[in-house]
Amino acid sequence: MYETQLKEFGLTGNEVKIYLLLLKKGSLNSYEIAETLGLHRGYTYDALKRMQEKEAINYFLKDNKKYFQATSPENLVELLKFKLENLQKIVPKLMDLLSVSEKEKTKVEVHKGKRVYRTLLKDIISTIKKGGTVLLIGVDEETLMNEVEPIYLNQYFTTIKEKNIKEKVIMKKGNKKYTIPNVSHKFLDEKYIGNVEQIFYGNKVAIFILGDPDYLIIIENEEVATSYRKQFELLWSIAK
Repeated sequence: MYETQLKEFGLTGNEVKIYLLLLKKGSLNSYEIAETLGLHRGYTYDALKRMQEKEAINYFLKDNKKYFQATSPENLVELLKFKLENLQKIVPKLMDLLSVSEKEKTKVEVHKGKRVYRTLLKDIISTIKKGGTVLLIGVDEETLMNEVEPIYLNQYFTTIKEKNIKEKVIMKKGNKKYTIPNVSHKFLDEKYIGNVEQIFYGNKVAIFILGDPDYLIIIENEEVATSYRKQFELLWSIAK
């Protein structure tokens, strides 16, 4: 139930199992953990060592044995905030290290796989400032909400509400729309939209192709983004 979110923290599948077990049981020694989860004892030792380095668990001594316990979930959140703050402090210096090619006027990224829409959502959040706007064409909200990224989309909608980011969405006629704070919908015939999702945010244009596997193309160029935004506003004016 919580595996995906904990893996985002940097835990492996078995490390997630160990963490959840310790949350439920309170404290266990390495032998008890290995026996309960059916893991090799050598692997369990290594996993516990890695988890201590990640600060996901800690231990205490009892009868000269190490007993491990999970770090409080609230403390994990504070730890992530601390790490993020430290990273933000060095971002300007890291940007100065970018190669000349990375600083070129146009940058194109191609992503492939099951989690590319998650990559898109994260990029939107990191790119758009408070009070900004995201423009979308060809969104199938029902598929995205139920099949593609239900958990991350809910988190995304919460974040854009907190940052007062607005979304304007043009959908195909007949598609189901959801009532979502900060999101406005209009509809157009399919012939005006096509079969891919287009997203315009900041100085970026993204194209999402749902398939097996999914593809995501992100183009970073101010002139290109401006051109697409103008086309969107034209379609928005005739959509209903």
